[in-house]
Amino acid sequence: MKQKLLLTFLLTSCISFAQAPIAEFVNNTEKDYAIIDPTTPIDESSTGASATWNFTSLSQVGTNTDTNTAPTSGELSMYPGTTEVLTITTSGAATGTKLFIRDNAGEISLTGAAQELFTLSFTDNATLGTFPLNYPYSNTDTVSGDFSGDANGTSVTGIFSGDFETTVDAHGTLNLNDFGLGTYSGNVTRIKTVQAITLEVFVVIAYFEIGTVNQTNYYYYDNTDGSLVFRTSTNVIDIDAAGTVIDETIRLYEALDRSTLSLNTNLVATNDIKLFPNPTRDILNVKSSNSSTFKSIQAIDLNGRTVLNIEDNFNTIDVSELQSGLYILNIETSNGYITKRFIKK
Repeated sequence: MKQKLLLTFLLTSCISFAQAPIAEFVNNTEKDYAIIDPTTPIDESSTGASATWNFTSLSQVGTNTDTNTAPTSGELSMYPGTTEVLTITTSGAATGTKLFIRDNAGEISLTGAAQELFTLSFTDNATLGTFPLNYPYSNTDTVSGDFSGDANGTSVTGIFSGDFETTVDAHGTLNLNDFGLGTYSGNVTRIKTVQAITLEVFVVIAYFEIGTVNQTNYYYYDNTDGSLVFRTSTNVIDIDAAGTVIDETIRLYEALDRSTLSLNTNLVATNDIKLFPNPTRDILNVKSSNSSTFKSIQAIDLNGRTVLNIEDNFNTIDVSELQSGLYILNIETSNGYITKRFIKK
């Protein structure tokens, strides 16, 4: 059971239905998610334009927190090319699950995943695509790499290979009931990822297959502010190790706690403001895709310290004096507020 749960987290947001481009794969800043009771599977089969998803029998059983950081030197060594680390920490847990991400001029790929007792390190990364992504979109990528972990108390290492498919398969209306955080009803655009991998271990003179993992993820992004408001993960695990066959489906559902979002009611959509190049060594360009002008900007490091404070109209920011790492930008424009992030090389 321990091994199954680890794999679940590792291989783990006018009346019209117009879709909006999905600007970013993960959230800009730290976010809390309600873990939803997955006892009864929800119906996510609706696809295409003008889809409707009514998830109105949800109840909360826990909380996950997403945190974004720059990779450490050790993480870069193990997961080459990583530019950002997403850590998902369950309330009460000592450690979190980490997803290692490479952002290469907007092209997003996965370089690895890690939990306390299990890791995946991609030598052939899992590429989602170049953001922003629009409906309809489809991409299939081959993946491979090394894995290591704990199988019922026994250390196991080996290789994995398979396929990773990404589609922007639907947009429409998402309805969530009030399970303690208020109701949600809004227009969303959805990304679907399907990963099918085979695990192999080396025995004496050759590699032998010990099992397969098939994971399907759905990510629902709000069309107004771009936030990831709902996500699900379904894992079909079939592992034959040490004579024990595991054949089970495990699900994880999560809904964004919108009560923790900014108190400013006038928010700018995520895709209205662009930062480039990102990562950068010296100059960060800030561009608006609408008529708004910039009024002020604050750059905040991961210790919560304000390291830059500009109160004037600007289009470029000199960040050459900042130390390498991930920074949060709080931007005030003539049309509202937005929070973005950038990486200083």
